[in-house]
Amino acid sequence: MATRAEWAKRMVRWERSGLGAEKFARREGYKPKQLYWWRRKLRADGPAQPSPSPSTEPPRFLPVHMMTDASPVAPEPIAIALPIGRVVRVRPGFEPATLEHVLALAGDADAS
Repeated sequence: MATRAEWAKRMVRWERSGLGAEKFARREGYKPKQLYWWRRKLRADGPAQPSPSPSTEPPRFLPVHMMTDASPVAPEPIAIALPIGRVVRVRPGFEPATLEHVLALAGDADAS
């Protein structure tokens, strides 16, 4: 009697053959009912999962070391392109009031 794994291989051969169940079954020496039954059975059961062998070792966990002295990557500065052709780059942590003053001065410098 054929095993589940053997029938799974037969199903793959059937699908690759492009033949209908009648022709494939006749060529291979099976009954078409067997092909349909096993196709339904294999699809319902899902893929075969290998069972773990009794000699398999339990998983081992490796130690994890946290690095506390690692410095975070500094974010990129924001680039503000002014209509007059100048670019102002602002790093994180800026004061909005200071930026407003710098932008006003940069805009006035070319206006004069």
